[in-house]
Amino acid sequence: MQQRYDERDLYTGLASVHWATISVTDPRRDQEFYRSIIVKNAGKALELGCGAGRLLIAYLQDGLDVEGVDISANQLTVCRQDAERVGVEPVLYEQPMQAFDVPHSYSTIYIPCGSFECVMDRTEALETLHRCFAHLKPKGQLVFSCSPGNRNYYGSKEEAKTYPGEWALRSNKELPDGRRLLVYLRDTGEDPVEQIQMQERRYEVHDGDQVIEEEVHVGQTRWYHRNEVLWMLQLAGFIDVEVKGNFSDAPLNAEHTDMIFVATKPAV
Repeated sequence: MQQRYDERDLYTGLASVHWATISVTDPRRDQEFYRSIIVKNAGKALELGCGAGRLLIAYLQDGLDVEGVDISANQLTVCRQDAERVGVEPVLYEQPMQAFDVPHSYSTIYIPCGSFECVMDRTEALETLHRCFAHLKPKGQLVFSCSPGNRNYYGSKEEAKTYPGEWALRSNKELPDGRRLLVYLRDTGEDPVEQIQMQERRYEVHDGDQVIEEEVHVGQTRWYHRNEVLWMLQLAGFIDVEVKGNFSDAPLNAEHTDMIFVATKPAV
C-alpha cells in the first residue's frame, strides 16, 4: 500500500504559505521544552525540519546558537525573510534529514513537530538517527517527538474506514494582503501493518467570496510505538534514553498525545 512520494510536496507552493502563517500564530507548546534542553546542554544546537523558523527564529532572538536543516527550499526562503525582519541571521542547510551532512558538531539536535515520522523508508529513518549520532558531541543529546502508535494492528470490520475520507476544514487564516488561506484535509488510506497514514491537503486562496487559487498536496507519515523507537535509538548507538510525555518531565503514559525521546550520546 505504501507509495513513494516527494517529501517536499507538503511544503511547497501554497503549502509553504500555510506553514509560514503557522510559524507566526502557533501556540508553540513545545518551545520551552526544547529551549530548556538547548540551554542545559550549552553549545551549538541543530534543528532538523526547521521549516519557516517557528522555533529557530525565536531561539536566535533569545541569543541561542541554533542552526537549521530543512528539505524545502520554499520554507527556508520564508525563514530567511522572517529572520531578516527581526534582525537575526540563521545558518540554514537545504537537505533531507535522512541524508543531512553539515560541517559542525552539536551539543543538541532536535526534531520538532513529529517531522521524524515524515521519513517513510525504515532504513532511511534509522539512517537519520545514525547521522544525528555522528553530528553530536560526546554527551550530546538528540530530542524528538512522535505520536504514540495506538492504532489496531490488524484492524477490524467495526473500525474499518472508507477512503478517501471527507474533506475537513483544518485552518482558516488571513494572509498579509487581506486574502484568506483555507486548508482542508482528508485521509486517503491507512496501512496498519506498515504503520502508514496517507493524506491529501487542499489549499484555497479566497479573495472575498471567490476562490482564486487552489492546490492539492499529498503526503504520508509512519507512526511508531515506544519500544521500536527505543530499539532504533539503541541500534544508532544512543544510551540513557528517556521517554517523556507532552513536552513535560513526566514519563510517558497512556494519556499522553506526544512521545518525546531524549537520547544521549556516550561520553567516549
